[in-house]
Amino acid sequence: HIIIIETSRYYAPSSFTALIGTAAAFAPAPVSRTASSLGLGMASAAADTFVRAWVSGERLGPDDFPPAPTSVDGLYETHLAIQVHPLVDSELGGLGGYKLGAIGGAGEPCIYAPLFRGFFVDERDNAQKMSTGAINLSAVEAEYGVVMGSDLPPRSDNGPYSAEEVWAAVDEVVLCIECCGKRGTPDAYAASTKLGSFADTLSSGGIVLGPRLSASTFEMDDLFGATKLFVNDEVVAEGSGANVPEGGPLQALTYLANHLNGRGLGLRQGELVATGQTCATKAFEVGDVVRATFGPLGEAKMVVAE
Repeated sequence: HIIIIETSRYYAPSSFTALIGTAAAFAPAPVSRTASSLGLGMASAAADTFVRAWVSGERLGPDDFPPAPTSVDGLYETHLAIQVHPLVDSELGGLGGYKLGAIGGAGEPCIYAPLFRGFFVDERDNAQKMSTGAINLSAVEAEYGVVMGSDLPPRSDNGPYSAEEVWAAVDEVVLCIECCGKRGTPDAYAASTKLGSFADTLSSGGIVLGPRLSASTFEMDDLFGATKLFVNDEVVAEGSGANVPEGGPLQALTYLANHLNGRGLGLRQGELVATGQTCATKAFEVGDVVRATFGPLGEAKMVVAE
């Protein structure tokens, strides 16, 4: 299957031109390794297996799927080992940001995972395509994304960032469709645990980047608006910004910034954060037109095609 991107309006600069199925021209920001022991065999081995599955497009069966982490710390060890894996840089476009989801997962407020720039699809160019086979597309979600305009580096005292500080670092709000994917087969996930499933970068796949709006036009709490997902002009799901982790996009972003900070990591200028699903559907087939609407802010649109 192929996702073909169509658009009605879009305001992104050239720095977010999508890279599909090729090594990225983007240089990823350096990632601090002080928060994690990358020599841990389990995390490194799991990361290598997942990244190679991303690159090859092959599905991992129960015998090949990595053993599940035994703790949330182990989960984030695996995610960090994934995002600094050399093939992520050379084959997947490098670290592009993060996604949030799984509210209440593993007893946490939510879970987050890395995104890869090679799977960001820019609506401006209708000729660009992304093979859904490359991510094993399983669901689509309407999401408020944000692009960082400045760094939020780790603080030496691990002191938390306030919501005001986090919002001041945001450059743009992006209306997105997240295309969720999986590296394993259904049997592999059934034989694993929730943490094992989350280790697969929280079912990340691709991001369709719709209209991109200056954060200066918003107040901090303006992103609670109603959203809808349409398939062939029929409403199949409805939600709002209040459905995302921590009760709102800014709240989700603040949680992410502070959790990273506590691990000795940070957010970097130009990174995209998909703040979590406002609504989602698995009810689509080849040939369907999928639209995510965000009230008066605009919409993102894609066509699922062979």
